[in-house]
Parts: sequence; structure tokens; C-alpha cells
Amino acid sequence: MKKVLGCIAAALTLAALSGCTTYDRAESYVTKPVVKDVKKGMTREQVRQIAGPASTEITMVHARGTCQTYVIGERDGKQQTYFVSYNDTGRVMNYGFQSCKDYDTDPQAGQ
Repeated sequence: MKKVLGCIAAALTLAALSGCTTYDRAESYVTKPVVKDVKKGMTREQVRQIAGPASTEITMVHARGTCQTYVIGERDGKQQTYFVSYNDTGRVMNYGFQSCKDYDTDPQAGQ
């Protein structure tokens, strides 16, 4: 019985620590202007004034509009990216910690 409880405790500890690592990675970038200041509804020009030029821009295939990817840092030898997507009128529609390529995925894939 003690072995089972020990295994359960170890699994819970590992799960908690992995969540902290993800949080720590996101937390270290929240001071970047593109992360802390860009809000839904802003224009493309407002975002450019806040965040500067994007690293890449694409026209999305699976979602409407365009998307810009910003490289906001590097961690463990891998670029950390943040996307800002725009609707057809050029207003911010969504944003988050991934690239535009990762954001613009086929919702039917994998089903």
C-alpha cells in the first residue's frame, strides 16, 4: 500500500512541476510589449507601434484573415514565438504563445 501511495505522490509532484515549468516560460515573457499591451480590436498600425515589425506574416488557410508571428525570445535553444491574428478589417482577432503556422491548423485534422 505504501508503494502505491508513494507512486501516486511522485506522479502528482511531477505533474505539478511540469505545470510550473510551462507557467514559468510564459511568465518570463509577459513584460514583452507584444504580450502585455496588444489587445483584441486594435489595428495593425497600433500593434506595429507597440511591438515593432513582425518576424513573419501569413494569410491564413484554415482561419480567416492574416497572422503575424513575433519571436519574443529563446529558451533551451528554441525560439519562443507569439502570434497576433487579424480579421478581414485589419483588427486584432486573437493572440497567443505559438506561431501563426501552429495557430492556423485544420480543425478536422486528426479526427
